[in-house]
Amino acid sequence: MKKILLCFTFCFFIFGDLSAKSYSIGSKISGHIEFYKKYKFELPPGEWTVADRYVYEQWGFYNKGYILLKLNNKKAEDIIMIGENVIPQKWIGYVDPWIVEVVFKDKYDGCYKRPEYYVFEFFSKGSSFNCFWVYHLDLYKELFDPEDPSRRGIYSQFKAWLRDSKIELPKVTLGHSHWFFSRLTGGKWFYIVRNMDPKTIGAPKNKHIKEDRSEYHPHNISQYPEHKKSMEKVVSIAAERHKQFEIEVRAKEHHKLDLASYINLSLNKKLNLQNVSKVKSSDILSQLKSLNELFKSGALSEEEFKKAKDKVLNQ
Repeated sequence: MKKILLCFTFCFFIFGDLSAKSYSIGSKISGHIEFYKKYKFELPPGEWTVADRYVYEQWGFYNKGYILLKLNNKKAEDIIMIGENVIPQKWIGYVDPWIVEVVFKDKYDGCYKRPEYYVFEFFSKGSSFNCFWVYHLDLYKELFDPEDPSRRGIYSQFKAWLRDSKIELPKVTLGHSHWFFSRLTGGKWFYIVRNMDPKTIGAPKNKHIKEDRSEYHPHNISQYPEHKKSMEKVVSIAAERHKQFEIEVRAKEHHKLDLASYINLSLNKKLNLQNVSKVKSSDILSQLKSLNELFKSGALSEEEFKKAKDKVLNQ
């Protein structure tokens, strides 16, 4: 899932912040995810399962986040990693150079233009930064055999949960990342990273998995017009999401990015309506399945079952 900040190279220990809301692994959430009362982040339509959570603190540095999955028959159709780093102001002299190194100079990933990024936009001034990019990903390689040797072995709890829950991930994903940090807005470094199965937006099948050979790589995509159309859909969705992200993190106007040229509002509305329709259909099927089980067990009479069934179908 592209390197996102899990991130301090110190030895962390688990620590709970009682002032912040917490979600347990396996819990279901929808609508939004809350970090604090004033920091809530919208989630795409549907039910999301918490597949991993991490909370670390040392020397005043605090890092908290979650990995959320949208599941369909044991298959992850959508993956979101969302979290925060709280960086204490008293360590400015030590932290600022580190931020520049991690965000703008990392060898494997970061807030700078890379060949595999389809779209990249950013703002930076001093230690403040606002980063947005869209990309494709060989997800299994990123999780189990990342190029960055320092990241081999991470996500162990998440990978164990996937194995124990028998969850299948998409081999290729289309993703977008959002990073923001400014001491003018509370000194919190928030990030959202989303990776979608291309099938969810009607994309054609992939013949290639490896990132450099992928149909979605900027060097190759002009040869695959249908894949390009799918990537443009993701760009529009991602750009609109970043504008919402800037509101959620309380970004100052002069820190915001101009992404208007990337956003197709009519397309986003159509895709959102399709997603809502899928969610409703899935919910109806789930309700009908539950009613059928109650009828078979004898908990509902045939008349009660028919009335309940009609109510679900006509809601």
